[in-house]
Amino acid sequence: MIINIAFQGGTHGHFLRYFLDKFSTLTPTITEDPVTKFGTYHTPIKYSNKFLIYHPNEENKDITMPHCVITVSEKDILLLQRTVYTRPQDMNLNLNKDYVVFNNTPKNFDDKKIEKLYGISINSSTKVPKFIVRDFIKLGFSDVKNHGYISENNRIVSQPFTNVYWLPVDSFWDEKKFFNEIHKLNDRFDLKLKLDVESQNVYRSFINNIPQLKTFNRCKDIITAIENNKLLPINNLDLVEEAYIYSWIETRYRNVFAPFTNTFFKNTKEILEYIEWYPHFYHGMNPTLPS
Repeated sequence: MIINIAFQGGTHGHFLRYFLDKFSTLTPTITEDPVTKFGTYHTPIKYSNKFLIYHPNEENKDITMPHCVITVSEKDILLLQRTVYTRPQDMNLNLNKDYVVFNNTPKNFDDKKIEKLYGISINSSTKVPKFIVRDFIKLGFSDVKNHGYISENNRIVSQPFTNVYWLPVDSFWDEKKFFNEIHKLNDRFDLKLKLDVESQNVYRSFINNIPQLKTFNRCKDIITAIENNKLLPINNLDLVEEAYIYSWIETRYRNVFAPFTNTFFKNTKEILEYIEWYPHFYHGMNPTLPS
């Protein structure tokens, strides 16, 4: 049996292929390590070709064949967006400086979308201000139902697969959930997986290569503090998290526009004061929000 693994970039399809191929007793032993310096599983090694990976937006497969489809929901978007600039195609794009340089991105990546939306020209050496990239990322959070991940997921799951296992992407981020899903997948396709201490160690190595998981709830904690009028320092947010907080401000307070500055709020008190003192004569319906 050949299993097709359909997934969007950044949703761990390469790791799933490696894990299934390595621990299925139906396939030859894998001793090579596909982990890259970025913590992804993209290094070419010899696989059995029993587990084939592909992006449905780039190629078509026979959907009557057995499939494992990695699915995405709205609650997954923040973490996926935090990793999408580093893990897919090992871009390792640096978003922590005051200027972002799109010098190692694939064709039609966000730089081209930013060009079109903001009316600016970007090449491999253009220093795009951090506040522009933050604003662009914010737009996806503010209209999450039309976010690229969600739109593509809806298109994929609407296809008439005849033999499919739906694997939620968030199961990769919790050991208990992951092995629970893997057992179900094993039973569904009779993969004869040998799940032992080694498989557990391989999973833990994978999870340790996603540093954003260590701060999974950081944005939630900030929003909770704002809602409860509590002082909470804001330190070391990445640009995507900043965009998420900006989106929350603008969707919660629909007449308030987040500031266009490279610097970010230092604590929740500053956010509360910004909202409270935002001049009323600047109030106006935000055109970037869904109606």
